[in-house]
Amino acid sequence: MNELRIRIAGEMLTLHSQRALFWSRKRILFVADTHFGKGAVLRRAGMAVPTGQTLADLIRLDALIAHYQPTRLIVLGDLVHGVTPADTAWIGQVNVWRQRHAMVEMSLIAGNHDRHFNACELGFDVIEHQLKLESFTLRHAPCSIADSYVLAGHVHPGVAIKDGWRRHRLPAFRFGRGCGLLPAFGALTGLHQVPVEPGEKVVAITPDGLIELPMRMD
Repeated sequence: MNELRIRIAGEMLTLHSQRALFWSRKRILFVADTHFGKGAVLRRAGMAVPTGQTLADLIRLDALIAHYQPTRLIVLGDLVHGVTPADTAWIGQVNVWRQRHAMVEMSLIAGNHDRHFNACELGFDVIEHQLKLESFTLRHAPCSIADSYVLAGHVHPGVAIKDGWRRHRLPAFRFGRGCGLLPAFGALTGLHQVPVEPGEKVVAITPDGLIELPMRMD
């Protein structure tokens, strides 16, 4: 399945296998850690990585916006990956994409990588630390906040599951008692696997869609 509805902090949220979360009552689409331009940064450092990462991720965002028709997109940090010359191709691609969705409000909860680039130049409102939005506090790095449920990114959460003799490392949504982590949206991002805590709700993202754990895990 590509979608899964869950109740967090008294609100119904929809998880999507394209590593996004939709809050239907507020018509807000959330993603985390897009890391636009990461491929260009790595190539300038001499690493042989393919081109087209940012454009492919924008196409995925196009599909999510068309599906959910949000009035607002909020990125939970690390919109961009690093220092980038002004004439780099991906910047133009993002600007064209942003103009195509001019009616959608777009906000960034600034992450550690975002210090390298002014996201206002890409048409995003930048929130420097965190945003309280009804039941939720939106942040880049996870933490515990009394009387609020935190939604965050930064960690690039993943899990390892076993299917017979095979072991799979997969991106995942992870919802603890006071904090929920979104998987990294960007195609070139890695995974950080940590043990599952008691009571934590984990939804793994497989090539065939979403799988709600528990399963047999390492």
